[in-house]
Amino acid sequence: MIEFAVALTLWLLILSASGTVATLVAGRWAKKAGFAMQLTMFFLSLAVIELMGGPQRFGLVPDFRYVPQAVVLGFGASLIINLLEGNPSVPMEEFMPEGVERLVLLLILAPLGEEVFTRGLIEGYILGYGHFWSAILFSALLFALPHWMAYEGSKKRKIVAVGGAFVLGSLAGYLFALGGIIPAIVLHSSANLAGLIVLRFKEKNGN
Repeated sequence: MIEFAVALTLWLLILSASGTVATLVAGRWAKKAGFAMQLTMFFLSLAVIELMGGPQRFGLVPDFRYVPQAVVLGFGASLIINLLEGNPSVPMEEFMPEGVERLVLLLILAPLGEEVFTRGLIEGYILGYGHFWSAILFSALLFALPHWMAYEGSKKRKIVAVGGAFVLGSLAGYLFALGGIIPAIVLHSSANLAGLIVLRFKEKNGN
């Protein structure tokens, strides 16, 4: 259907532009590449959303009804996924900032940028055509695919990363379809927090 082709094209264009900006920034400031990518993704998505009908047409409205469920689902599912992985890691360690900057990137900017992009723009566009589950699963797949390149290590680790991202993306997509962008962002942030906690625990115990 044409709406899926349009959504895929938008995804490729914004992802490519964001990746290009991140690559240029990484050439001089490697630890700033993630910030550059997320901010570019966020502002480009907002611009396209505005051009194609505005925030309300894409579900970018303030709705806090499903925030408690988002916290529980995001943290719980991510905790299970990271524990099953056995040796959790953060994406592309050489490009990942440290300390407070890492927390800002993973708990605020990444959830904001990636959710406005994959849920707000991509899923919101498809939902506008009356699709429900296909919009959720399609956006979850597009959310998961970049994790193959973002995570270093064996093929098994990459598969786990993509599979885990698909599960979390599906949960975020479901909450987005029910309650808009806020619970999707909260779920993403909670999931990243769980991953950081498991990683720190593993590091402290020498695993």
